Amino acid sequence: MKTLSLQGNPFQCTCDLLEFIMWIKDNKNVEIPRLASEVTCNMPAKMRGQPMILFNIDDCNEDNIAFLIYSLSTSLIMFTVVITMAGHAFYWDASYILYYLRAKLKGYHSLKSTTTDNLYDAFVTYDTRDPLVSDWVLNQLRVQLEERGERHLPLCLEERDWAPGVPLIDNLFQSIRKSRKTVFVLTEAYIRTGNFRMAVYLAHQRLLDENIDVIVLVLLEPVLQHSHFLLLRRRLCGRSVLEWPQSAAAETWFWQHLRNAVRLDNQVMYNKIYSRYFTSK
Repeated sequence: MKTLSLQGNPFQCTCDLLEFIMWIKDNKNVEIPRLASEVTCNMPAKMRGQPMILFNIDDCNEDNIAFLIYSLSTSLIMFTVVITMAGHAFYWDASYILYYLRAKLKGYHSLKSTTTDNLYDAFVTYDTRDPLVSDWVLNQLRVQLEERGERHLPLCLEERDWAPGVPLIDNLFQSIRKSRKTVFVLTEAYIRTGNFRMAVYLAHQRLLDENIDVIVLVLLEPVLQHSHFLLLRRRLCGRSVLEWPQSAAAETWFWQHLRNAVRLDNQVMYNKIYSRYFTSK
């Protein structure tokens, strides 16, 4: 073929025509009459009437790069969404598997506790949904333990010191772990909550792992009166169980006993008759 007549054809000058345009530019043996004047683009509208040979092939390379960037960014967004949803739905399962595998690889070891790890004198756990209890803790208990008497480390309070956005179990664990004592302010409504049961479990875990008894009970209401746990607690370490007095004249006595219970090790306050059955000392 020596001559190729293309004039009068409605060419669509898009990237689909790229190979044909490159063939025209590279093929020097075939004559194409009036290539620069009558072989023109019909589509798209902005190129209508322009010579097909002037089509900018670099635009097609930029489209390929744009498509590649689009594909990568879309994949990244979809991956992020899937990971976020999976993390929200399977957070506890993944955490359990992670800690289980780590325990299998490294073996079990007890957590060590030293006084330098304690950031707080006590972690106070209570019913934050009860405004009367919250007011009593923040405006009476906190003032008595932090601002009056001999000052030591501050208290850890959920409404004041917990990091926002952190899972409840993590906040509970860190608060109990970094406090010398855990003070439970008990009411009928609070002992029915999952927060109370979880906090008791974590406080007992310190006793099992570190041989440190950190529990102090403050009864704002007469709760758990038939509980074996409370009866045993009264016999073993009665000074760690305090009841809010009905008489205003006894409140000074109550606050002093609470300060002692927070700042003394529970093992020191154990009943000598029973302590040899529950401690290794």
